[in-house]
Amino acid sequence: MAGALVPTEHMPTEEEAGEPAPVSPFRSRGPIADNLALAALETSNLNLLGQMPWSSNGTFLVDLVPPTPESDILQGVYKPGRGERPLRDFPAGLYRREAAAWELASHLRWGLIPPTVVRNGPLGEGSVQLFVPCDYQKHYFTLCEEPDMEDELRRLAVFDLLANNTDRKAGHVLAGEDGRVWAVDNALCFHHQFKVRTVIWDFGGQPIPAPLLEDMACLVDTGLPQALSCLLDTIEVEALIARASALLASGELPVDPEGRRIPWPLL
Repeated sequence: MAGALVPTEHMPTEEEAGEPAPVSPFRSRGPIADNLALAALETSNLNLLGQMPWSSNGTFLVDLVPPTPESDILQGVYKPGRGERPLRDFPAGLYRREAAAWELASHLRWGLIPPTVVRNGPLGEGSVQLFVPCDYQKHYFTLCEEPDMEDELRRLAVFDLLANNTDRKAGHVLAGEDGRVWAVDNALCFHHQFKVRTVIWDFGGQPIPAPLLEDMACLVDTGLPQALSCLLDTIEVEALIARASALLASGELPVDPEGRRIPWPLL
């Protein structure tokens, strides 16, 4: 056919053509304890490497230097406030909600959220979250097919209801190289109005496991820790406790029969 491309027997690789193969800026690493990760996030210099792809707001990969004595150079995801696009239904300072998601998950001892701090950086104050090396070929829709991931994904479904996550896309659920499930991009959480939008509805109608109910009960009985409440408005704190009370009273994960609480795009 006229104009069609004619395949060749062999196309030279970049190495054969004399050009170096591109080097990924993402570093692999071994596991690190939360307290050491937090110390590195809070005190290291942030070496700006470049903007993360497919981000609607300013999101940057950084090296945390110098490295900690216990590990190689760690990396972080830096989201400065000045890089945020204004939203009609959320106030400025979305980066503080990234840190609030970490504080909630940490207080509940649920894992799921990489350690995250609020601090100053090269582009001003923002959040810096520990970068998690992961398999980018996997996301929620692939992980939900793996039986070993079921408990962590169910826990994430409960977490997103509790945090009122309005944008849990499948691509925000990562399969870490450490074998754990990690949830990132948590800025659109903690609104005082119920706005949940998530792809995680597979557990709808199932009971919430008793250990998770016991963990949430502490939020109702003793309130939120200061490290979390200081990142939210008073009305948002009250709404978070009200959602915990509602989940405790129901004892099961809700369903979305009309499919209206799903974000777009799905990934």
